[in-house]
Amino acid sequence: MSKVLFLVSPTLNSFVDKRKGTSGNKIDCAFQHFKNGMTSNVQIGVVAGATALAGKAAFNSAVKKAPELAAQLEGKGILTKIAKYISAAPKPVKIAAGALIGLSLLVRSYNTGKIEQKYLDRAQFVDHTFTLDGEGSKAAAKSVPLK
Repeated sequence: MSKVLFLVSPTLNSFVDKRKGTSGNKIDCAFQHFKNGMTSNVQIGVVAGATALAGKAAFNSAVKKAPELAAQLEGKGILTKIAKYISAAPKPVKIAAGALIGLSLLVRSYNTGKIEQKYLDRAQFVDHTFTLDGEGSKAAAKSVPLK
């Protein structure tokens, strides 16, 4: 279950992962994941907004040349208008936006891995279960029967 949650939401994973140790460590880890996700989402929103503004400028200049284009957006919702503006953006702007969004997602994934490792290591040091394999000696001790 923990591996599924890690893929879906690292913030939720922090609370159910038994390897994270204390509640304080789990809360700190969840906060760092939440902060990482929000930073990435804000960056993506800014890039999408800038792309939509460039598209709106291009769309408005096209409306001056062909007024029937303005009828396409009458009575439409805000999301439809934003999608139309993004699709009207110049190709280089869309390519740059896609690259920046991809870079933001790549940095988010990298930071997620760093955060996970940091808080797993912290839990192992607190529990005195640190080993080079990263799983801790408690897990190995459970599998070996005591005499």
